[in-house]
Amino acid sequence: MNTETGVLERLQHEPMSAGQWYVVAICIGILALDGYDVLSIAFAAPGLAAEWEISKATLGVVLSLELMGMALGSIIMGALADSRGRRPTLLLGLVILTVGMAIAGIAPNIYILGAARVFTGIGIGGLLAAATATSSDFCNDKNRSLAVVLVAGGFAFGVYLGATFLAPLLKQFDWRVTFYLGAVLSLVFIPLVYFFVPETISFLERKRPEGALERIQVIMRRLGHSIPSSLPPLETRESHPIGMASLFKPGLAPITFILLFAYFGNVGTYYYFVKWIPTIVSDIGYTSSEATSVLGIISLGGVIGSIGLSIIARFLPIRPLMVLCLVSAAAGVAVFPYFTETLQSMRLFGFVTGLFIFAAISGFFGLFAVSYPSSLLGSGSGLVLGVGRGGAVLGPMIPGFLFAAGLLLPTIAIVMASGSFLAGVAVMFLRPKGTAVQS
Repeated sequence: MNTETGVLERLQHEPMSAGQWYVVAICIGILALDGYDVLSIAFAAPGLAAEWEISKATLGVVLSLELMGMALGSIIMGALADSRGRRPTLLLGLVILTVGMAIAGIAPNIYILGAARVFTGIGIGGLLAAATATSSDFCNDKNRSLAVVLVAGGFAFGVYLGATFLAPLLKQFDWRVTFYLGAVLSLVFIPLVYFFVPETISFLERKRPEGALERIQVIMRRLGHSIPSSLPPLETRESHPIGMASLFKPGLAPITFILLFAYFGNVGTYYYFVKWIPTIVSDIGYTSSEATSVLGIISLGGVIGSIGLSIIARFLPIRPLMVLCLVSAAAGVAVFPYFTETLQSMRLFGFVTGLFIFAAISGFFGLFAVSYPSSLLGSGSGLVLGVGRGGAVLGPMIPGFLFAAGLLLPTIAIVMASGSFLAGVAVMFLRPKGTAVQS
């Protein structure tokens, strides 16, 4: 159970102010930016493959490259968020994102594009972990699961907005416009975070940097809460586990291993589905714009599914909800090839599948919040996100080799759907120890 006292108890038990919800809203925007940037390569893939005449096996590797960077960024920058602060980690991630997307837009060949995507992935991975920890730290106990899942749902919202705006743009411009748009949006978020997202009270109260009390007083006044006149002496407070090694100590180790396995499997299925859909639809004979619109409808279902899960999670435990979403996502991905007769049927069934597959991705952030204490939330979510990116890398890569080997889409879909199914089975055995409060 989270035992942090004093000023933190005021945030955890008092009603949330508008200032706290502003922070949550900005974190939702950051995850939306991440969603767009991750899928930008999928939006660009049909035009990129045609212009540079690359094979499906090579395309599978290209679609996976930023996920390798995300693994590194999630682990390193997730730990950085716990040790150096949420706010500087968010700003660093946004700078990396802006530079990486800009370089991808001007890349003259596949090698520079690939390097830019790896670099961009580092920023995306860091933002995923830092934004989750930031939103959780600024929430009270009542709204924590709701807010964290809403923040994670921003990922689907970003994919939807990207597909919606890019479908008409891709009729007028080439595939590079996807990266130019991402660079501009990332740049816009830097001043938003700088001016409107303070360092979290949890970090300042735990780490006690110079001037911690004064900074906390300013932030509490800004958030509309009572202002503390002093902080409890460190020696009177129960120590909290800090550092990656604490994730594998008795009590937390089973939780960490289950989350690692489940997230690894699920993101493999997820990234296969969302990154190959535009290419699959294009191969059937539709234009890049039409293929992007299918992914847009899938992500619209994801927005609704993520929001729906966040609302239901206020009333029901997140774990059984996640089992339902994971198994349903696996079923949808496995049978999608049987609904490719028309563009309308792909949109309709894709919408339903998107409800569950994006909700499952968002729900993992809710599981993080109820499984790890604040002092380990950045490290814990960062580790799971980072190692899980192994599944994300394999998700787009494996189908490329399977297509090249001559396997048909229905067989490949079943193979790739197994990741979410096995994740659902694993989550059945997850027993959070109450390290964070569950709504």
